[in-house]
Amino acid sequence: MKNQDRIVIVTVGIGVMLLFLLNLFIGSVSIDPSAILNLLTGGESENPAWPYIVENRLHRSLVAIFGGGALAVAGLILQVFFRNPLAGPGVLGISSGASLGVAIVILGGMSFAGSAGIIVFGVLGAFSVLALVLFLSRFIKSQVTLLVIGLMIGYFTSAFVNMLFLWAGESETREFVIWGLGSFEGLNREDLTLFIGVITAALLSTVFMIKGMNGYALGEDYARSMGINVRLQRTLMILITSVLAAVVTVYCGPVSFIGIAVPQLVRLLSKSKNHAFIIPFCFLGGAFLAILSDITVRLTTNSLPLNTVTALVGAPVIIWTILKMNKRNVEM
Repeated sequence: MKNQDRIVIVTVGIGVMLLFLLNLFIGSVSIDPSAILNLLTGGESENPAWPYIVENRLHRSLVAIFGGGALAVAGLILQVFFRNPLAGPGVLGISSGASLGVAIVILGGMSFAGSAGIIVFGVLGAFSVLALVLFLSRFIKSQVTLLVIGLMIGYFTSAFVNMLFLWAGESETREFVIWGLGSFEGLNREDLTLFIGVITAALLSTVFMIKGMNGYALGEDYARSMGINVRLQRTLMILITSVLAAVVTVYCGPVSFIGIAVPQLVRLLSKSKNHAFIIPFCFLGGAFLAILSDITVRLTTNSLPLNTVTALVGAPVIIWTILKMNKRNVEM
């Protein structure tokens, strides 16, 4: 790792920590910073409402960090897998597949399944869409054509969601619409523990893919020449991406742009090709963008949907990426 890369990743890490603290201290209810620190260290509060407020701020900050980081890593893995900087959970329809799984539980009258059922259906939906895209990729050479097919699959799954809307009650449809806007808020302690636990396990699994991703980024033939089991590598990338995208989508809604934009920003800030560095850098970058977006949402008293804020940053990055690809005469 070059000195410049060390400086950049340390700077981003410090930025995440500062934004984390800022997200605890700001809000519609003014609480003295010393009182917040006292509550975080297990102290008593002079106001009985403050512990709940601080707990809510702490939970949504942790969800933003792990959720944003997970989406960025998932986007990175997909971009390496397809060797296309426009690949991402949303573009390839993975988030739509997870959304369909959530819709089946919420709108399909299966709320008795609880959080565990939502996660299972969300992962199955994400995995099914990604598996379908991979199957079609065997017959399609153009990467952009494959991305368009991913978008069409996303529209196809959305059609099923719309059908479920017709059969659902008013309360269920309202719950699903609010969920679809995206938010890092609303997780209790049990859900937060499960959320962080699943994401942490999936992220730790990427340790076993670092060598494979370094080789796979240069093509399957090169990866084989390095002695990498390409079939196992593909399977790991599919599973980890599906789990990361599905868990975040289930709990936070279909959060857009982070999975595509952050890997591009990481490549802009660092020239490293070693994924032992790129993966944690992407996680920190995703965490930074997510918690910054959450702070923006809270400063507008939650009047702006999360996806609106992430689009303000992500959309220009994607446009820049397309222009960059066109400049290099990459096949679109």
